[in-house]
Amino acid sequence: MNPDISRIISFWFDRPPMEWIVAPEGLDAELKAQFSDLVGKARANELDDWATSADGSLALVVLLDQFSQNIYRDSPDAFTADEKAWETATRAIAQGLDKAVTVIQASAFYMPLMQKESLISVIAARGLFETLKARCESEEEHKWVGLGAMAAGGHTEQLLKFGRYPTRNKLLGRMNTEAEEKYLKDHIVKRVAEMKRNME
Repeated sequence: MNPDISRIISFWFDRPPMEWIVAPEGLDAELKAQFSDLVGKARANELDDWATSADGSLALVVLLDQFSQNIYRDSPDAFTADEKAWETATRAIAQGLDKAVTVIQASAFYMPLMQKESLISVIAARGLFETLKARCESEEEHKWVGLGAMAAGGHTEQLLKFGRYPTRNKLLGRMNTEAEEKYLKDHIVKRVAEMKRNME
């Protein structure tokens, strides 16, 4: 295996997946120090040949989705690789590559589908997480995959109600509606707390 692919997979999947959602202190800086060069290459289409294998596709999706969003946190650039992450993940899923990796790794292919402000994409992600439940063996896998399905349901609700994700509005220069302001105040902190509890 390409050593960079191996390094990405080891770094990301040797940690509790809840850290993908609630980053521990210092993670963003560590990702920037170790992987910013590879993130840049992935975003510039220089690593597209990785997509010929399951592991390569997985590493590429992680670079474009999770690593990009962490490294560029609190910046509009956090979302500029989302479309490429979505395309890479979708092609991998279409080829069945998500079935060639572990349950937790498969879930990483589904997360870019939830990032897209598209009902059909989020509905697909929810279905994939529901199907993935049949492969779960450990308690951690059951909890994580259940959380993924629940999160997809929450994303669906946001898109049905607002047509977009209000949490992105500020960074993307979009004005919140009154309903979105209320949603952000009432639900976001509660949802993070729920996710933490579900992974305990």
